[in-house]
Amino acid sequence: VRLASGNGKSLLNFASYNFLGFIDNPEFEKRAVETLRKYGVGSCGPPGFYGTLDVHMELEKHLAAFVGHSAAILYSQAFTTILSVIPCFSKRGDIIVADEAVNFSLQQAIALSRSKVYWYKHNDMADLERVLKDVNKQLTGRRGKNALPRKFIVTEGLFHNTGDISPLKDLVDLKHRYKFRIILDESLSFGVLGKRGAGLTDHFNVDPHEVDLLIGALSYAIGASGGFCCADKDLVEHQRLSGLGYCFSASMPGILAVAASDAIRALESNPEGHFVSMRENASLLQTLLRRIPGLQVEGALESPLMHIRLTPETLVRMKRSGGAWTKTDIDRVLAELVEEAQKDGVFLTRAMYVDEHERLLPNSSIRVCVSCAHTRKDIEKCAHAIKNAVSRVTSKK
Repeated sequence: VRLASGNGKSLLNFASYNFLGFIDNPEFEKRAVETLRKYGVGSCGPPGFYGTLDVHMELEKHLAAFVGHSAAILYSQAFTTILSVIPCFSKRGDIIVADEAVNFSLQQAIALSRSKVYWYKHNDMADLERVLKDVNKQLTGRRGKNALPRKFIVTEGLFHNTGDISPLKDLVDLKHRYKFRIILDESLSFGVLGKRGAGLTDHFNVDPHEVDLLIGALSYAIGASGGFCCADKDLVEHQRLSGLGYCFSASMPGILAVAASDAIRALESNPEGHFVSMRENASLLQTLLRRIPGLQVEGALESPLMHIRLTPETLVRMKRSGGAWTKTDIDRVLAELVEEAQKDGVFLTRAMYVDEHERLLPNSSIRVCVSCAHTRKDIEKCAHAIKNAVSRVTSKK
């Protein structure tokens, strides 16, 4: 949680996804070196062609048991996991109903599927139900080749662009009522939400089998790399033949598979040691940040990821020649906030997007990530640095 800056001073790191503090774990590092000496750097082949190691199969079993699903499949990259899973099951003529705030990788996967896409307002279950009703109404009396398309609801567990949490129980209820399947991206929520850290199903105490395709990443809270998909065994085996990222990419290096297994084992042996402090830190920082005049905080209280930005009223009060504020102007101001916070020893980062490729470009913000490795003093220092940064930037003439 500490970084060395160019001037020799250390900075508190509130910019990385090291939610559980696993990145600097000495035990994990020791095991990683041992694994490197045993298996080498990489497999040099896809899983179906001499790329599968015993540690890969052990991790798949471990993930399925930890999540509580029937089976799991590993992918070597988190981004390509999503790009592979959705097009593997949803094809041209099928239907996807997706939350309008889903992250970039989900947007790309939905586009690659070539399915008919409908969007509903972010986390708005009433609007989702309206869309599901409309879709089913359109399909009534339909005949021919696409009379019974596959229908999916696509959303995130913990939203990357907002820090919000999906209302899973409502989603499951609507799934059954309107005969849809659920594809849930748990990339950020895996290892973060729930009593055991098993994600959104653990958080809401919902049977994981209610989620037809549960996608997760091992590169965020777990501190390794790659991704996975938990589902019924038949759906997992189908991906071994049709998941492009599985069939045509080199498998995950053994060292990363072992690191992921060690991280999950650590969660199983001492869940409270990680989650209690992480959630207390997240709640404390949100409380302190919401007290800062002129600052807007976005994110669920249980989320260690939050977005902050200046309120519209604050931007209006800031004197500026040349008319209305543009996105470029706001980005520049946020960059100044990041620089000012760094002067006080806190490292932050702006949330970055590929503007021209985002379907619904999120409002400019600074992304703040909290770790269980942060102390109360670290949290207070971060809030104080942000408060000073806001004061200095907004008072500039």
